[in-house]
Amino acid sequence: MKLLCFTLGKATWILTVTVAILAAVFYYFDDTASSKYTSMAENIKTLEENFRGQNKSCFILGASGETGKVLLRELLERNIFSKITLIGRRQLTFEDKEYENLVSVWMQLLQHITLYILLGTSFFPLCLQVQEVINFEKLDDYAAAFMGHDVGYCCLGTTRAKAGADGFIRVDHDYVLKSAELAKAGGCTQFHLESSRGADKNSSFLYLKVK
Repeated sequence: MKLLCFTLGKATWILTVTVAILAAVFYYFDDTASSKYTSMAENIKTLEENFRGQNKSCFILGASGETGKVLLRELLERNIFSKITLIGRRQLTFEDKEYENLVSVWMQLLQHITLYILLGTSFFPLCLQVQEVINFEKLDDYAAAFMGHDVGYCCLGTTRAKAGADGFIRVDHDYVLKSAELAKAGGCTQFHLESSRGADKNSSFLYLKVK
């Protein structure tokens, strides 16, 4: 049962991440363009190629969490952004066992780039990863970290059990809201937030109300 729950949870993360990525891509293109393609798969593939050529950049908040790791892996595999900035409270080294798959994707991309160079084939540039270490209690002091991005992904989150009621509200609401404000001020046109099913500001349950 534990394995089944983990599998279902992982599937949910992947679905959530995929929807967020595709939403970013579709945002930049006219809806009428979809009629040119014979299938949804062809449509998405073409849109991603066009999007990739625009040299868009994005940032990820919460890349060390479960959903954040899935999101980063998907973005690396799709390679649709020219620059990915990881914004968090600590530097990620990607040396832990949980990051093995991520490193594997990165190495595969490097091998593809090397192959393209040897064959003299034109290719889209491998996305550049940058890390910005910030103090979420003093977000205004780190406004520069949120400047110059086209798309923002927020996977911040904790639990009431870990942080208490006040800590949960601070992380899942206050940090998120302030980050979105800084991103918008910095020129970001999209901000994708991982929330929760049933989220409702009028809910009597703290979790759903905060989300």
